[in-house]
Amino acid sequence: MSSIEFYVPGDYDSPLTASGRGRTIAAFHLAQGDVEFLTKVTEMRRDVLNRLMSPSAVSYWIAQKWLEKAHDVGRIQLLRLTAKGLVTCKNSVNGGGNVPTTAALVARWRANMKRGGVSSFTLVSFDPIPD
Repeated sequence: MSSIEFYVPGDYDSPLTASGRGRTIAAFHLAQGDVEFLTKVTEMRRDVLNRLMSPSAVSYWIAQKWLEKAHDVGRIQLLRLTAKGLVTCKNSVNGGGNVPTTAALVARWRANMKRGGVSSFTLVSFDPIPD
């Protein structure tokens, strides 16, 4: 199995802005395998989310019960969205919730984290999860 690579943005502006929430939701899409629709059953690597978002943003989502620990594989912790987290994402993308964003912002963040092309983004490789 090969490593996974993403272009990691620099500092997290505020995650409580439309752009910050777009970055968060884009990170979930990529961490779930670059899926079109998020699910609450697909596990995501915490180390990947920590880099695409920030450790404090991941901890915030866990504290809000929007993310939960699934299990560990070696030293890698796997998380998944909860039903409440999935609703939070959907509401935000639809322009609602406490921190609204847009599908266009999410798509832009996804593209930039997947393909790069932004000078402030750094290519980061993550080792595969051992079998």
